[in-house]
Amino acid sequence: MARPRGTSRSRTVTPSPAPSIPPVADPGWFDGYVTGDGILTLVAAVLAAVVVMIGYSIQKNQARKAEQAIVYGEAIRAVHDYLEAPYRVRRRDGGAVARMAITDHVSDVQSRLAFYETLLRVHAPADVGAAYRQLVAAAKAEAGPQMTAAWKVRPTRKDREVSLGAKFEQPGSIAVLERTIGLMGQRKAP
Repeated sequence: MARPRGTSRSRTVTPSPAPSIPPVADPGWFDGYVTGDGILTLVAAVLAAVVVMIGYSIQKNQARKAEQAIVYGEAIRAVHDYLEAPYRVRRRDGGAVARMAITDHVSDVQSRLAFYETLLRVHAPADVGAAYRQLVAAAKAEAGPQMTAAWKVRPTRKDREVSLGAKFEQPGSIAVLERTIGLMGQRKAP
Protein backbone atom coordinates (compact mmCIF):
# COMPACT_ATOMS: atom_id res chain seq x y z
CA MET A 1 0.00 0.00 0.00
CA ALA A 2 1.17 3.28 -0.84
CA ARG A 3 1.42 5.88 1.67
CA PRO A 4 0.36 9.27 1.07
CA ARG A 5 2.89 11.86 0.91
CA GLY A 6 3.72 13.69 4.09
CA THR A 7 3.15 10.77 6.33
CA SER A 8 6.07 8.97 7.78
CA ARG A 9 6.53 5.58 8.93
CA SER A 10 8.39 5.27 12.07
CA ARG A 11 11.74 3.80 11.59
CA THR A 12 14.56 3.50 14.04
CA VAL A 13 17.88 4.73 12.75
CA THR A 14 20.88 3.13 14.30
CA PRO A 15 24.08 5.17 14.06
CA SER A 16 27.09 3.36 12.71
CA PRO A 17 29.89 2.82 15.19
CA ALA A 18 32.71 5.42 15.27
CA PRO A 19 35.93 4.31 13.70
CA SER A 20 38.48 3.12 16.22
CA ILE A 21 41.60 5.38 16.26
CA PRO A 22 44.42 4.38 18.55
CA PRO A 23 45.39 7.13 21.04
CA VAL A 24 48.57 9.09 20.20
CA ALA A 25 50.99 9.91 23.01
CA ASP A 26 51.67 13.66 23.45
CA PRO A 27 55.24 14.12 22.17
CA GLY A 28 55.76 17.37 24.12
CA TRP A 29 56.00 21.06 23.37
CA PHE A 30 58.50 20.62 20.57
CA ASP A 31 56.32 18.29 18.49
CA GLY A 32 56.77 19.20 14.91
CA TYR A 33 59.56 21.66 15.65
CA VAL A 34 62.47 19.33 16.30
CA THR A 35 63.33 16.80 13.70
CA GLY A 36 66.58 14.98 13.09
CA ASP A 37 67.89 18.07 11.30
CA GLY A 38 66.60 20.28 14.10
CA ILE A 39 68.49 18.30 16.73
CA LEU A 40 71.68 18.57 14.71
CA THR A 41 71.17 22.32 14.38
CA LEU A 42 70.62 22.65 18.12
CA VAL A 43 73.74 20.60 18.90
CA ALA A 44 75.77 22.69 16.43
CA ALA A 45 74.54 25.93 18.04
CA VAL A 46 75.42 24.72 21.53
CA LEU A 47 78.83 23.53 20.33
CA ALA A 48 79.46 26.88 18.63
CA ALA A 49 78.55 28.73 21.84
CA VAL A 50 80.96 26.55 23.83
CA VAL A 51 83.76 27.19 21.32
CA VAL A 52 83.10 30.94 21.46
CA MET A 53 83.20 30.91 25.27
CA ILE A 54 86.45 28.94 25.31
CA GLY A 55 87.98 31.32 22.76
CA TYR A 56 86.85 34.33 24.78
CA SER A 57 88.31 32.83 27.94
CA ILE A 58 91.65 32.15 26.25
CA GLN A 59 91.78 35.65 24.79
CA LYS A 60 90.90 37.22 28.15
CA ASN A 61 93.63 35.16 29.84
CA GLN A 62 96.22 36.24 27.26
CA ALA A 63 95.21 39.89 27.66
CA ARG A 64 95.49 39.59 31.45
CA LYS A 65 98.99 38.08 31.11
CA ALA A 66 100.05 40.85 28.72
CA GLU A 67 98.76 43.54 31.09
CA GLN A 68 100.55 41.89 34.00
CA ALA A 69 103.80 41.69 32.03
CA ILE A 70 103.57 45.42 31.30
CA VAL A 71 102.94 46.25 34.96
CA TYR A 72 105.84 44.03 36.10
CA GLY A 73 108.14 45.50 33.44
CA GLU A 74 107.28 49.08 34.35
CA ALA A 75 107.75 48.34 38.05
CA ILE A 76 111.23 46.94 37.37
CA ARG A 77 111.97 49.90 35.10
CA ALA A 78 111.20 52.30 37.96
CA VAL A 79 113.78 50.48 40.12
CA HIS A 80 116.36 50.65 37.31
CA ASP A 81 115.68 54.38 36.96
CA TYR A 82 116.32 54.83 40.68
CA LEU A 83 119.53 52.79 40.54
CA GLU A 84 120.64 54.95 37.59
CA ALA A 85 120.03 58.21 39.47
CA PRO A 86 123.52 58.40 41.09
CA TYR A 87 125.01 58.40 37.58
CA ARG A 88 122.76 61.29 36.54
CA VAL A 89 123.77 63.27 39.61
CA ARG A 90 127.46 62.54 39.08
CA ARG A 91 127.31 63.61 35.40
CA ARG A 92 125.48 66.89 36.02
CA ASP A 93 126.97 70.05 34.58
CA GLY A 94 126.50 72.16 37.70
CA GLY A 95 123.90 74.53 36.28
CA ALA A 96 120.63 75.34 38.01
CA VAL A 97 118.61 73.87 35.13
CA ALA A 98 120.45 70.54 35.36
CA ARG A 99 120.06 70.50 39.13
CA MET A 100 116.31 71.08 38.83
CA ALA A 101 115.94 68.46 36.08
CA ILE A 102 117.76 65.85 38.16
CA THR A 103 115.77 66.53 41.32
CA ASP A 104 112.51 66.46 39.34
CA HIS A 105 113.56 63.17 37.74
CA VAL A 106 114.44 61.57 41.08
CA SER A 107 111.18 62.80 42.57
CA ASP A 108 109.21 61.32 39.65
CA VAL A 109 111.06 58.01 40.01
CA GLN A 110 110.31 57.86 43.74
CA SER A 111 106.64 58.52 42.98
CA ARG A 112 106.62 55.66 40.45
CA LEU A 113 108.29 53.35 42.97
CA ALA A 114 105.56 54.12 45.52
CA PHE A 115 102.86 53.66 42.86
CA TYR A 116 104.15 50.23 41.83
CA GLU A 117 104.66 49.15 45.44
CA THR A 118 100.99 49.89 46.09
CA LEU A 119 99.77 48.41 42.82
CA LEU A 120 101.68 45.17 43.34
CA ARG A 121 100.62 44.96 46.98
CA VAL A 122 96.97 45.13 45.91
CA HIS A 123 96.95 43.20 42.62
CA ALA A 124 99.95 40.86 42.53
CA PRO A 125 100.43 37.63 44.44
CA ALA A 126 101.58 38.35 48.00
CA ASP A 127 105.10 36.99 47.45
CA VAL A 128 105.62 39.20 44.39
CA GLY A 129 104.41 42.30 46.25
CA ALA A 130 106.69 41.51 49.20
CA ALA A 131 109.68 40.89 46.93
CA TYR A 132 109.10 44.19 45.15
CA ARG A 133 108.95 46.06 48.47
CA GLN A 134 112.28 44.43 49.43
CA LEU A 135 113.72 45.44 46.06
CA VAL A 136 112.70 49.07 46.51
CA ALA A 137 114.15 49.09 50.02
CA ALA A 138 117.45 47.60 48.77
CA ALA A 139 117.63 50.11 45.90
CA LYS A 140 117.03 53.04 48.24
CA ALA A 141 119.58 51.70 50.74
CA GLU A 142 122.29 51.56 48.07
CA ALA A 143 121.44 54.27 45.52
CA GLY A 144 120.30 56.84 48.10
CA PRO A 145 123.73 57.25 49.77
CA GLN A 146 125.38 57.06 46.33
CA MET A 147 123.29 60.03 45.18
CA THR A 148 124.20 61.96 48.31
CA ALA A 149 127.90 61.30 47.67
CA ALA A 150 127.53 62.20 43.97
CA TRP A 151 126.05 65.60 44.85
CA LYS A 152 129.21 66.34 46.86
CA VAL A 153 131.51 65.69 43.89
CA ARG A 154 132.47 68.58 41.62
CA PRO A 155 130.14 68.76 38.56
CA THR A 156 131.49 67.74 35.16
CA ARG A 157 132.87 70.56 33.07
CA LYS A 158 134.40 68.73 30.12
CA ASP A 159 133.16 65.94 27.89
CA ARG A 160 135.99 63.63 28.94
CA GLU A 161 134.72 63.79 32.54
CA VAL A 162 131.35 62.27 31.58
CA SER A 163 132.76 58.75 31.57
CA LEU A 164 133.10 58.02 35.25
CA GLY A 165 135.51 55.14 34.89
CA ALA A 166 134.12 53.45 37.99
CA LYS A 167 130.76 51.89 38.55
CA PHE A 168 128.44 52.48 41.46
CA GLU A 169 128.31 49.07 43.10
CA GLN A 170 124.80 47.91 43.96
CA PRO A 171 125.14 44.17 44.69
CA GLY A 172 122.29 43.99 47.20
CA SER A 173 119.86 45.59 44.79
CA ILE A 174 120.95 43.37 41.92
CA ALA A 175 120.51 40.19 44.00
CA VAL A 176 117.01 41.19 45.14
CA LEU A 177 116.21 42.33 41.59
CA GLU A 178 117.06 38.90 40.17
CA ARG A 179 114.98 37.16 42.83
CA THR A 180 112.03 39.50 42.21
CA ILE A 181 112.16 39.00 38.44
CA GLY A 182 112.28 35.23 39.01
CA LEU A 183 109.16 35.39 41.18
CA MET A 184 107.38 37.58 38.66
CA GLY A 185 108.15 35.05 35.94
CA GLN A 186 106.81 32.17 38.03
CA ARG A 187 103.69 33.92 39.30
CA LYS A 188 101.95 34.87 36.09
CA ALA A 189 98.27 35.68 35.85
CA PRO A 190 96.05 32.59 35.73
